[in-house]
Amino acid sequence: MWSPKRHAALAVCVALLLITAGCSGVTPRTDSSTGTATATPTASWAPDASVDQYPPGVAANGTLTNVTALLDAHFAATATQPMALTHEWTAPNESGVRRYAHGADSTPYYSAFNRTVDGDRTTEQFYWTGSHGYSRVTFDDQTRFSVFQNATGGVDAWTHDDVFGKRSTLRTALVGGNYSVNGTVERGDRTFVRLKADEVSPSRTTIYEAYQGTVLVTPEGVVYDVDTSLVGTSNATNERLESSISLDTDVDWSGAPPWVADLPHLSIATVENGHALEIRNAGETALPANASFTVSVSNETVWGSPLHGDATGTVTTSERLEPGDSVYVTVGRDGNPSSFALHRERARGEYTIVAAGVRGAHDGVSYRLETGSKSD
Repeated sequence: MWSPKRHAALAVCVALLLITAGCSGVTPRTDSSTGTATATPTASWAPDASVDQYPPGVAANGTLTNVTALLDAHFAATATQPMALTHEWTAPNESGVRRYAHGADSTPYYSAFNRTVDGDRTTEQFYWTGSHGYSRVTFDDQTRFSVFQNATGGVDAWTHDDVFGKRSTLRTALVGGNYSVNGTVERGDRTFVRLKADEVSPSRTTIYEAYQGTVLVTPEGVVYDVDTSLVGTSNATNERLESSISLDTDVDWSGAPPWVADLPHLSIATVENGHALEIRNAGETALPANASFTVSVSNETVWGSPLHGDATGTVTTSERLEPGDSVYVTVGRDGNPSSFALHRERARGEYTIVAAGVRGAHDGVSYRLETGSKSD
């Protein structure tokens, strides 16, 4: 969770993340969840910017010519400092907010995703430790939880490897317009170079009808604000999209959200030189009895997900798995489904398990646990 140092936040996301919206645009913004205006720091604009203030990716003539260089500088600079990134957007019949935050290291991180489409709202929270993830999704008055190991499949909140993630979001905003330097902005103790775009980038004329954007970026290349308004073509109908991306580096990290502790923190690992698979409860909440899991195993390292291994069977716990306790899965030499067995004490099977995947759902929590893949 994040505790605010400033009082400018989306009401819903405060409940989810306890972080502030931080450095937003030079003009006041409207909170998309409450409809109220949020205050922004006092800022002053100057019409000139010297060449030595230009951030990476900006050519000597003041035009943004290398978005990749700017993004590289931005993510390199923010990887090892506390930060929270917020993306808000509105489109016909749709609005959304994404938040992503981490401390001095890139993991653990916390992310939230709120989306409303035709009046139907979905809220997702996601906490990632580097090997394990925990999600909470609310929609249609239902709440569902998931526990992941070495997997983030089906997670809509921002993740590091999501192709629609943070870098892609910033890139999409920056490549859409023909940005060039438009003076500097002084805000608090920071100096920003302001980039403006009033036309669609030549590379995007086939998908955008119109584009306007403003970017505030430090000379070192840290992008603090991107505000865009564009008209795109979807199904032969012009649609306007308003979007803002803001970075806050004035945040404090204070650990996982409270609901994470309420989930059984299951983890899998091979033991007995690969002749057994351990399922361990590493958290503080017990796994109820009669939990059934589909277990897939392979006798070699696999590419991608091991959830579809060479052999698959089902195991069911007979009693509660208390915090700190483990159970063990063994498999017969031929990998026949009937040879999968669950043991309370350590045991040794004939099948050598190199990669394994465990999936299932019990008592309102779904599990997707993987080990032994090339992506581990």
